[in-house]
Amino acid sequence: MTNWVRNEDGSIQSVQSYKQSQFEEFKKTHFRKWDRYKNKHVWIEVGSERHKKILENKPTGKKVLSSSIEVPANIASKWYNSEEWKKVRNDHINSVYKKNGIRRCNHCGVEGKKVNMQVDHIYPIRRYWSMRLDPNNLQDLCADCNKLKLNNMDYLVAERRLIKKDGQWVVLEVKQEPFVCPDWLKDETPFNWKEEEVKPKTPKPEILSIQKQQ
Repeated sequence: MTNWVRNEDGSIQSVQSYKQSQFEEFKKTHFRKWDRYKNKHVWIEVGSERHKKILENKPTGKKVLSSSIEVPANIASKWYNSEEWKKVRNDHINSVYKKNGIRRCNHCGVEGKKVNMQVDHIYPIRRYWSMRLDPNNLQDLCADCNKLKLNNMDYLVAERRLIKKDGQWVVLEVKQEPFVCPDWLKDETPFNWKEEEVKPKTPKPEILSIQKQQ
């Protein structure tokens, strides 16, 4: 059984046809965009504040290849427990408080003392080991955003070398050097590093498969 509706001009059309025509009108003033936090497509109204924000933050730049993961997970994990990392981390937190007076997630913007804020490497150390001590490679992320990011990067970072700092897009100088495991980490590794050195693996560049930032 077909349901019908009467339009304002007196004409009659099926409910299905009516919904389709309404949707076509809706698409004239909205566009579809992937939301990586909600993990689904959302509709953005043209001219809305959100649309203006997207246009303001839309940068341009040359696309590049991302470095492959070359640092073993256990080495990265041990380094994050080192005094070297603790010093870099504390220096970053102190500089943020000195500049802004508060810590704010660089992705979703949440802030406050009650938020579980973490210091993250924009260029993950498992891909860019030589940038582990670079203060410009650090950002504050809330626990939820950091859990989503892991060892990946936003497409603007991975493809265009652009990072967002204090609400602005800037180019970060990338240091790409072969991974060399520090001696103080080698001694505690559970596997034979000499055997690994006999058959070195040549890392191949790869393009990250990640959703685009909204």
